[in-house]
Amino acid sequence: MEEIAFGVVSTAYENWSYDESGSDPEYQSFGGGFNSSLLSTTANTPSLLPLEVDRNWPGWGNADFETRILHSDNQQNPFWADVQAPDDTKYERNIWTGEVTATSPASSANSDLRAPYPVDYLSAGSAGSESNSFPRRKSTIVKRTTTKKKTEGTKRVGRRKGPLRPDQRHQAAEIRKLRACLRCKFLKKTCDKGDPCSGCQPSHARLWTVPCTRINIKDLGYFLKDWKADYERHLTLGFSAVFVKGFSSQERLLHLTHGYGHYLSLSAREVYLRDGCDLGVDWVEAKQTESGSRVHQQFKVDTAKLSAGIEGISSADMMAYLDKHIDHGFEDFVDAHFEGTPFLTEFLKTTYRCMVRDKSAVLRKALRFLVAYNLTLNLTMMEAGPEDDGSGRVQDPDSKLFGKIATPVTINFQVKYCLADIWREIHKDLLQDLGAFYESVYGGEKLRNWGSIFFITLILLAVWEEMQFDCHYRIHDEAACRKFCSDMETVPLATLLGLFYAISQKLPPIAEWEFANSISGFNPSEALRDAMMEMRSHVIKYESYLRSRLTDATFDREDFDSLSNKFLARLVLRGNMTASSHVS
Repeated sequence: MEEIAFGVVSTAYENWSYDESGSDPEYQSFGGGFNSSLLSTTANTPSLLPLEVDRNWPGWGNADFETRILHSDNQQNPFWADVQAPDDTKYERNIWTGEVTATSPASSANSDLRAPYPVDYLSAGSAGSESNSFPRRKSTIVKRTTTKKKTEGTKRVGRRKGPLRPDQRHQAAEIRKLRACLRCKFLKKTCDKGDPCSGCQPSHARLWTVPCTRINIKDLGYFLKDWKADYERHLTLGFSAVFVKGFSSQERLLHLTHGYGHYLSLSAREVYLRDGCDLGVDWVEAKQTESGSRVHQQFKVDTAKLSAGIEGISSADMMAYLDKHIDHGFEDFVDAHFEGTPFLTEFLKTTYRCMVRDKSAVLRKALRFLVAYNLTLNLTMMEAGPEDDGSGRVQDPDSKLFGKIATPVTINFQVKYCLADIWREIHKDLLQDLGAFYESVYGGEKLRNWGSIFFITLILLAVWEEMQFDCHYRIHDEAACRKFCSDMETVPLATLLGLFYAISQKLPPIAEWEFANSISGFNPSEALRDAMMEMRSHVIKYESYLRSRLTDATFDREDFDSLSNKFLARLVLRGNMTASSHVS
């Protein structure tokens, strides 16, 4: 019987590989370590001799040839070798199982020995290719299955498989226009048009206290639209543009201050007014009596007839002026401005120290927001110059500003307007940062940004408390004040509190913060750990006071702190932050 030598072309299937170093037993089966028992000859059958895999075969360097060898699904299985026997009977032998199959007689034209590689792979697709006459055989190779390791700490939720049904596509299009609510967005759940949606029903969201709102976190400041109580009042102090006749072409340099040791340089020019118009400014000071109570006293003074120069007030200069209050004497500013308001002054100093140690840009932005809002409500003073005629100087000895010069009312308004514009922009940025941080929590980073979320939320709520007081104090329309406060508390406040509670479920109460280091997925920096230990001491110190703010905080015109800490108390005392269980 004629012995036929044949070649074996190596092929790679999905999830199947071999080690070319020769150490892989499957690779050994292709080379000199081939299992010869599979090739034992029988009577009237040809014997098959294995050949070592040779990558130097003609065509192996051709990319198209290799692609057909390795990836083609419509080619003859390369692990079948066909031979021609002397009796014109054609045999096929499976080199893995040793199975020999007799096929139809071969033509004499094709009785030559086969090439040491499958011909059809070299001339695939050519007309008259003999190999195309062979039926496709099912490969006997067992695919190597690989088990994908589940990445520790990751959880795949909300993943669908396959296309949506027509009704689902229609629903998805409607929700895309309407927006999914925050819970369904963060948890990647299917939302619907209900109010609340089915996912936010109490039976499904027992641990989710966020209202079912479709408003993006960055848009939660919608209640500030058309709110101008922080600077609009100064337009009604007897001055109007109709009284202005013109401006001087000569400018002089002024040095403005809010009384905290920092100055803003500004070019000013004289403004010519019509007869009978004065530029008076008034303010209110709170004084401590011997009995411990506070009384308010109002002062007024006529200021110089000056306005900002033709270039106005630069926002860049104002930002640098704000940064001076943060970089130099921020804690002194807190003591002087808030005058010892319980808990508020302590937590602001703690936030500042954490910002300095961590060099956190977002906490710096939050403190800049706090300073800008409070300076907007402050009276602006200026240093005396050689051209001053005494206008604007405070003559009342009962005033804290006795002997100082009040900035001209027009410049005072321009400064307030610039500061108001700055803090509104920073407020938008902070809400956008909060939205990004919460998305990172539900996107896999877990509690990595928890500290930034905590302190940003605290500062936002502290300023929102001041806004409510200023709204009641400066706007005498009670209905407008109630609407402003209701718009703030219904969705924005409830959303910030609810989201913070949701991500803090696995954290201990602040009073037990020493256990936080053992929480999986939460690795706070040393500065944040120290800051939270300070917060722990503040909460323990003022716990009874903070609990009283939950119910007793009502507006009192004679008490500037009447609405202070009512939102902060809800953040640090309620939710899981005061749960009895803790991580040990």
